[in-house]
Amino acid sequence: MKKPNEPAPANAPTVSLDTWQVKSRRIAAAAGVIVFAVVCALTLNRSFFEQIANNIFFSLTVAGCAILFVSVRPLREFPQVAAVGSILVGMQLFVLKVPLRALPALALLGMSSLLLLVIRRIWSGDEERPLLHYAIFPPLLFILLGYFGSGPLEITGRLHPKTLDLFLYSFDQSLGVQLSFKVGQVVLPSPLLTRAALAMYYVLPIAILFTYARQLVRDRNLAMTAFLSFLIAGPVGVVFYNLVPACGPAYLFGAKFPFEPLSMQQLNQLPLQALTIAGPRNAFPSLHLGWALLVWWYSEGLSRWAKSAAVGFLVGTVFATLGLGEHYFIDLVMAFPFALMIQAACALKVSGLDARRLIPLLTGLALMLVWVVLLRWGLPVVWINPVMPWLFVAGTIGLSIFLQARLRRVL
Repeated sequence: MKKPNEPAPANAPTVSLDTWQVKSRRIAAAAGVIVFAVVCALTLNRSFFEQIANNIFFSLTVAGCAILFVSVRPLREFPQVAAVGSILVGMQLFVLKVPLRALPALALLGMSSLLLLVIRRIWSGDEERPLLHYAIFPPLLFILLGYFGSGPLEITGRLHPKTLDLFLYSFDQSLGVQLSFKVGQVVLPSPLLTRAALAMYYVLPIAILFTYARQLVRDRNLAMTAFLSFLIAGPVGVVFYNLVPACGPAYLFGAKFPFEPLSMQQLNQLPLQALTIAGPRNAFPSLHLGWALLVWWYSEGLSRWAKSAAVGFLVGTVFATLGLGEHYFIDLVMAFPFALMIQAACALKVSGLDARRLIPLLTGLALMLVWVVLLRWGLPVVWINPVMPWLFVAGTIGLSIFLQARLRRVL
């Protein structure tokens, strides 16, 4: 047996530092080639092209990776992204024989950004790797969630062939005004406002990735907390989609939205029952507004213009979701306790037994469940007095904002 200080035999195999570096470079080069091959295979896959051409949310999620690139890399490197993206677009046009379209081109720009980030990660030094790691893998999870996100909605539709849209419409009517119809009457007659509302509605993935990217270069721990909140909001929201399946006023009324709401007499004569409606069961709660609230809340500490953009996105989301008929007003109200619950659940920096985290979490969940019971079985209560439903709405929003302010101090 060789003693600890005994020199190695003259004929023992040794690996010099130069040899190890050469092997490391070869491994890195091979990994880069594999990643590039995967990106090319996706680019030339017709199913993937159909997805980025027709699914606006998914396409913009992929495109949002460009925001991560310009946030963590010098701006002078972006022409490389544009060049690689142009090559991918050219390959797609030549091989698949498809026309040049904006959404696939934007998505491939995002793919180019992700590809170059991965290559930088492979060849980077130890100091750069953690930041690049966080710039790559969370967006990849967002992309996967966007790609497979329609599956749970399809299952919800099969589980609930009938919806409770009429119940939500009845609650909104108890407020004395159908806000979705009122906003829709302003938005839909104007092509300009309609396009603006659609843009605000579909830009959600960009807003989420922008907030994550800006926090990533400012406070990595808060960025990861925000990422976790954005990520789990979707699956948790699907749970409530199943508790109160509904589509939205545009699906309930069709071409009659927003100019022909039911009169009080018609509503009173109509049996309050579940109806068969074609459309995704994703109205209650409004995840669009829930994510917009999280964008606003997680913009804390960013620059003034970034926070102003978050507020503008929040306000625009309210008008877009109502004006396009995708949501009832009560759906937007429920976004507040829902977002509060999600943010508290993801505040991993704070102990789970800390009242500043536990109370918002339990309160948000309790409010959600109370409203589920109220809307499904307790609607006569809100019709007792016209002030009653407004008190419920104000109490829900006010309590959510108050508890979120307390939670924000410890994030």
